[in-house]
Amino acid sequence: MTTAATPARPIPGPRGKPILGSLLDFRRSVIQTLMEGWRQYGDVVEYRGPLSLIAITHPDHAQYILRDNAANFRHPDFEINKLKPTFRNGLVTSQGDFWSRQRKMMQPVFHTDLVQSFTNMMAETTQAALDRWDVTRERNPRVDMRVEMQRLTLNILTKASFTVDWATEAEQIIEAVTIANEYTNKRLLAPFDPPEWAPLPSVRRFVETRKAVDETVYALIAERRRDGQERGDLLSLLMRARDDAGEGMTDLELHDELISMIFAGHETVSVCLAWTWYLLSQDAQATKRLRDEVDEVLQGRPPTLGDVRRMQYTWQVLQEALRLYPPIWVLPRTPLEDDEIDGYRLRAGTRTMLFVCPYVTHRHTDFYEDPERFDPDRIAPERTANWHRYQYIPFGGGPRKCLGHEFAMLEMTVIVAMVMQRFHLEFVTGHSVEPVPMVTLRPRYGMPMIVSPRVDRPHAS
Repeated sequence: MTTAATPARPIPGPRGKPILGSLLDFRRSVIQTLMEGWRQYGDVVEYRGPLSLIAITHPDHAQYILRDNAANFRHPDFEINKLKPTFRNGLVTSQGDFWSRQRKMMQPVFHTDLVQSFTNMMAETTQAALDRWDVTRERNPRVDMRVEMQRLTLNILTKASFTVDWATEAEQIIEAVTIANEYTNKRLLAPFDPPEWAPLPSVRRFVETRKAVDETVYALIAERRRDGQERGDLLSLLMRARDDAGEGMTDLELHDELISMIFAGHETVSVCLAWTWYLLSQDAQATKRLRDEVDEVLQGRPPTLGDVRRMQYTWQVLQEALRLYPPIWVLPRTPLEDDEIDGYRLRAGTRTMLFVCPYVTHRHTDFYEDPERFDPDRIAPERTANWHRYQYIPFGGGPRKCLGHEFAMLEMTVIVAMVMQRFHLEFVTGHSVEPVPMVTLRPRYGMPMIVSPRVDRPHAS
């Protein structure tokens, strides 16, 4: 966003400690540090230290970096190197021409009509999970909804990917994802990464876990290559995809994209659902409105695609949860060439990292009234018609906007509607709630709820 202002004027921000700059503040609380920096210094804030970290908050600036001049802003090598051991070379971490090829090949896989074809599977899988709740709640009505949502969304995504039910392996895969996320988060905060051959328990646990998941995914790919059966799942669609030269994906490329979807896709959805249950547990009026809508639309039966389209308030609740607690809370970028934002010079090079931060942008008081308040009505179509296109970016924006956002919204709507049909969720009083910015914005201490059946549960007529 080039302006006539002097490009060399210093970017405001805290002085920090000698050598370390603001590093200790970020280790204490990344979210709090970014919020305090925006309140004190404005929409462009520089945090000094081993790296120059520049926080970007205004929607105009986010649009410029993510869309208008996206070609000049790529994921920082620092970030990619930290993420690749977990996410490999899928869309999350790939760059340049290879990313463009993969993105173009995968775009048709997430076409709206294909995504919507998974509605019935999502409902059937959710139904099975809720039937299990009916059995287990008598032994223990207290449930960690972050873990439960992770288990459910993992099963939905693996069925969509492979037409395989991983319910029996769910605990192992959940543990694998948790280990990978914790390992990746430690890498993101560490100035030095130990090699994978290092005899450290955390490293060995991660490497062994990754190996087990790799073997499972490669086996599924090999089996599909052998039988050649078209199953309509994401693996079949990816195997059928072709680039401009008529070439398909190799086993390695298929593996990396599937791993990226499994590890990133279900994690972001499960985290959003956990925060949704928390927000609803604190707002009886919103909960009643949502339940009334679900009962009126569904009449006691599982949701169809037509039903999902009619549940406007449910959609608004989810969108507002994404505003307050966006799972992808930060979008790092680095300039390939010198550039400007609001008259401030952005110097190219690996020592400069930009943080486009949806968590802070979604609380910008120039764009949201009372931004910390949970208010699904603010997301109503008539109130968002004149919104800045980039004041709300839970799925990112521009060429790298999340391909799976329609799948995610469909899945979350189905799950929320079916849970509300059958159960009442009560947040465990006194439990500490704190967002922790890992790879996603998880609740640090889980999200415990007391699950009880609805006494007024409607039944299908």
